[in-house]
This record gives sequence, structure tokens and C-alpha cells, in this order.
Amino acid sequence: MKRLLLLIIAVVVGTCAANAQIGGLLEKAAKKAQKKTEDKIIEKTSEKAADKVSDAIVGQIPDVEAEEPTAMEESDEPLTYEGIMRQLKPIPSVQQMVSYKKAELGGQGLKMMSSEVMKFQMKVLDLTGKVFQIPLQYADSAQIMDAAYKNAELYTGLTKEEIDMLATMSEEEQEAYLEKHYKEGQAEAAMLAQAMEASEYLEPLQPTIDRWTAIGDKADNVYQEADKQCAEIYKKYAAKLDTEDEDARNKVLLKYYEEVAPIIRDAVERASEIRFNEQLPIALEIEEEMVKIRAEHQDAISVLLNYPQLTASTYFAESLKIMEIPEYPEN
Repeated sequence: MKRLLLLIIAVVVGTCAANAQIGGLLEKAAKKAQKKTEDKIIEKTSEKAADKVSDAIVGQIPDVEAEEPTAMEESDEPLTYEGIMRQLKPIPSVQQMVSYKKAELGGQGLKMMSSEVMKFQMKVLDLTGKVFQIPLQYADSAQIMDAAYKNAELYTGLTKEEIDMLATMSEEEQEAYLEKHYKEGQAEAAMLAQAMEASEYLEPLQPTIDRWTAIGDKADNVYQEADKQCAEIYKKYAAKLDTEDEDARNKVLLKYYEEVAPIIRDAVERASEIRFNEQLPIALEIEEEMVKIRAEHQDAISVLLNYPQLTASTYFAESLKIMEIPEYPEN
């Protein structure tokens, strides 16, 4: 149960779909809650599973647009996690990856923007956005607002009434209210209370969740092995990279990247196949049971714990590893 509870907390900490009608107030509150809960809960545990899920989804959830949200037209083709994941373009080739990095390190903005790697990134971001549209694709604006308030209450401990009240205050009054709110630990208490309850009603799903986690670990191991290989190659270039001359350093960095790019691309390709072919089916199996649980437990955690969504968002987030140059400076 402890592992499941930590997973729930990680999902909550990493989730903040701040509706524009709630404004910067919720975002500000969420950031404070995130730091407080991460510092006191997540970082104090040796359970890596919570961090993996949180890291995978942080920053991947798009903000609700400023205009009033609208429901998806009923005539539109329904979105599915499998369907969205299938839309991912082929991973750019090693040559394309290196050409992109050469343009990036050389400050060649136009070449970067027209590169296949940049097109790939834009496609990934677009598909990631669609992943988070699925639960509300047929919801009307009232339902979307209700979901935003529920998530806000779970994430910050602020009720709808409090959020509406704070929206009428001056910035100074808001700061004072929020400072008192977080000193009293209301956000943390609200999150923990719901997480504890959720861990109990989700306990029967734990064996299936363990299978999902095991497959996730299998994909993680692919990246860990690639990381070891890249670290060994990095040692050859470490001394030359230790320079204040940016141009000289970039040239060495590019040479290093030319060596590790095939390793990175292979890891992304293999891990993506694991996520899609092995982990997603289990996630969909969990989701079938979650539908029943949500019918009985109308709380924000039951909405946030969406394993196909977690799987798909991780799948897309990891695909962007092809844009990174892993470095291993000595401590």
C-alpha cells in the first residue's frame, strides 16, 4: 500500500491543470503546494517509482486555453490513447539528430526550425496535448470548470469558495492568505487525506499495478543501460569539455554527441516499443477497473490516476530524449 500511496502523491504533485478563469492565483498556490509536498514527502522517500511517474508528467500537462473551454464536437473521431500513440512520427535518424545539434550549438536558428528533429518535437507536443484531452473530449464547459476546481482543491487544499474569494482580493491580500494557508499545512493535509483513502479503494488493483510498474522498470532499464554506455564515452571528452571557451567546448560536445546519438536513438526506440506493446495493454486493463471505481468514488484522485494517460505521456516525454546531450561532470 505504501508504494501505491506514493504513486498517488506523485501524480497529484505533478498535476496542475490551471484553468485561465481561475487565473494566476491557482498557479501560484499550486507551485507553493508542489514545493512543500515534494520537499516533505517525495524527496524523503527512497521509493523511486513515485519520482519516475512525477518526473515523466511534470510539465507535460497543457494549460487550459484562455478562452472558455468548449466540448469536442460529437462528430469528431473519438480520441484513444492507442490511436494517439500510433500517430507518433518515426524517430529522426542519427544523422538528423546530429545535424540538429550542430545547428543548435552553432546558433543556426533557421536550420533548427526546419529540421526533422524540430518537426518531431512539435508533433510530440501536439500529441501530448491530445492525451490530456481524452477524459474531457465530450465534456461541456461547465464540466471542465468543475474538474478544474476539483483538481485545484486536491492539489492546493483550496476550495472553490476560497478560490473565488481570493480572486476578488488584492495581490497583497492573496499573498497573506496563502502564506497562512500553507503554514497551517492545509494543502498537504488535504492531499494526504485523499491519497490515504484512495490507496485503500485501489488496493485490489495492486497486483495489476505491480505488473504495469514492472514493465515500466523494464523500459527504464533500457535507458539506464544506455546511460552507462554514454557515461563511458563521455570520459574520453571530459577534460576537453572543461573549458570556458564556448565555441571550443561546443565543437567537442558535438563530437561526443556523434558517438552517443546512435545509443540514445536505439534506447528511445526500444523503450518506446516496450511502453506501447507491453505497458499500454496493462494500463488499459487497469483503466477498465478505474471506470468502476470512479463511479463510486467521485474524487479528484480517481480522475488523476489514469494509467493509460500516464503511460502515453511518459511514452511521448521519453521520445524527446533524442534532443538531449547527456553529460556526466564530476562532482
